[in-house]
Amino acid sequence: MLEASGGLINFVAILIPALMGVFYGFRCLFQTEGFIEQYGLGAASEFMVKLTGTYTMTQGVMYILLLVTSPVGAWSVFAFGTIQAALFLIYGYTTVKGKWAQVEGVKATAEGYIVPGILLVFHLYIMFTMGAIIYA
Repeated sequence: MLEASGGLINFVAILIPALMGVFYGFRCLFQTEGFIEQYGLGAASEFMVKLTGTYTMTQGVMYILLLVTSPVGAWSVFAFGTIQAALFLIYGYTTVKGKWAQVEGVKATAEGYIVPGILLVFHLYIMFTMGAIIYA
């Protein structure tokens, strides 16, 4: 596993987004009510929270599978993650700093742009330093 990833640092660079994806996916899919309550999203958000959870969980599981097998040639999977993290950072920031955060009952936090920022850093690392592995 470590060798296929190109060493411990590369392995961890994939593992952290994988764990984050599984964590947030689990929260969205299996602890939906608690997730909705934590952010004050309202009961009408359940479908979108679960939809988001399916994508997040899928990405986390895919990264784990790549760690168990090999990330060789998986550039498109990581490109998807990089683009998603960049968009999530932009829209997370503008949403947390925008009108939505002013809605009564909504509990907007910096987590809405800190988490995607962390994800983007790891994805950029993967895309730019693991090229010999993921583009093979």
